[in-house]
Amino acid sequence: MKRIFNFRNIVFAAIAVYLVFLLISQQKTLDENIERGENIRSDLAAASERLSELEDEEEIADTDEYIEKRAREELGYVYDDEIVYIRK
Repeated sequence: MKRIFNFRNIVFAAIAVYLVFLLISQQKTLDENIERGENIRSDLAAASERLSELEDEEEIADTDEYIEKRAREELGYVYDDEIVYIRK
């Protein structure tokens, strides 16, 4: 009668368990890397969009209309003959 628990079967079972554990941990690492890659792609798309906006702004930055717009919006400048209404 053959013994089920001989040395060769125990070694084979240990190697099989190790390989299954290794496969599961590698799959988890792969999933994390895929998710990180997707996040990087979305960040890259947002940065590319922002770059495009900045390039468009750079093209008009030296115009008088742009300078006037920024002075009005950010600094609150008005012309002498304008009436300013303040909301409370």
